[in-house]
Amino acid sequence: MPNPLEVAQAFVSDFELIVGGLWITFQEALYGYLLAISIGITSAAIMSQSKILERSFYPYAILLQTLPAVAVAPLIVLWFGFDMLSVVVISLIISLFPIINNTLLGLKSTSINLVELFQMHNSSRFINFFKLRLPAAIPNVIAGLRISAGLSVIGAIVGEFIIGSGSEGGGLGVMIIYAQGDLETALVMALILTATLLGFVFFMSVTTLGHQLLKHWHESEIT
Repeated sequence: MPNPLEVAQAFVSDFELIVGGLWITFQEALYGYLLAISIGITSAAIMSQSKILERSFYPYAILLQTLPAVAVAPLIVLWFGFDMLSVVVISLIISLFPIINNTLLGLKSTSINLVELFQMHNSSRFINFFKLRLPAAIPNVIAGLRISAGLSVIGAIVGEFIIGSGSEGGGLGVMIIYAQGDLETALVMALILTATLLGFVFFMSVTTLGHQLLKHWHESEIT
């Protein structure tokens, strides 16, 4: 087990290599996260419109959450190849469910009194969704986004472990594999700490943005 000084020395001596890997993993996690946001919120919005739709599609969302990435990796590679896109897809799969689940919960938890008030004014389904249900669900949506922010980084690292990039100049996950093979334990620890920092930055960025969005009107953010 390397001591902190050895880890710091490894970080300094391989700084450019680590930053290069960090940039690749950042892109993979970001693309997977953005796809998870768009697909997750859209899917939850569709399922919230009908019990039949929810019962038809929600089990597949649960399946994605429970499906081991290792099990689907061969199919992902077959469809998307040994490159960044496959890693992005794995990041998407791992980070998707919390967004779907929390958004759907928020859309279904709208106050019945407000729903009846909108119905009294003969509001359309479109108005009902965008003026009432979606704004009321924002705290739940942000909670899901916060969870998925860290998961997207985990998904990118896991994707790199499983798929790799075919070269030693890949993301942090690929670099960890090569460093382990070379028994460079100090570099492995430096890479793990870098990946942890990336996940923390993702999480805190979403948390800060969520706080700024909610602080003026939602009681949970008013201090």
